[in-house]
Amino acid sequence: MGWIGVDFDGVLAVRVSGQSSRLGKPISPMVTRVKGWLRDGYDVRVFTARANDQQQVKQVKKWLNDNGLGDLIVTNIKDEGLIELWDDRAVRVVSNTGAPCSNCAGHSRLSRQDIKTDC
Repeated sequence: MGWIGVDFDGVLAVRVSGQSSRLGKPISPMVTRVKGWLRDGYDVRVFTARANDQQQVKQVKKWLNDNGLGDLIVTNIKDEGLIELWDDRAVRVVSNTGAPCSNCAGHSRLSRQDIKTDC
């Protein structure tokens, strides 16, 4: 089985303006969801741009431990093992088509047009 990627800012933690070295407060429903996945034996990794900076990685790992999530891998690299990505900025695309999914309404921040996403 592969791994579940979960973004940090805006998904696990409240996004702090400027996304500097400050880390936001936990987003309880997502923290609870991740704890459930871990309890069920899933490999969960934090997928974040913060992984570019080792000091940021240390801060995120401390935040994870402080919030009961343990020592998760913090990365910004996708590989073939990624089975699902939870992110607040992604637009889902139908595989091999380049077309946005049509399951439900969303929008593109770039074009300001309605884009169908799966949320």
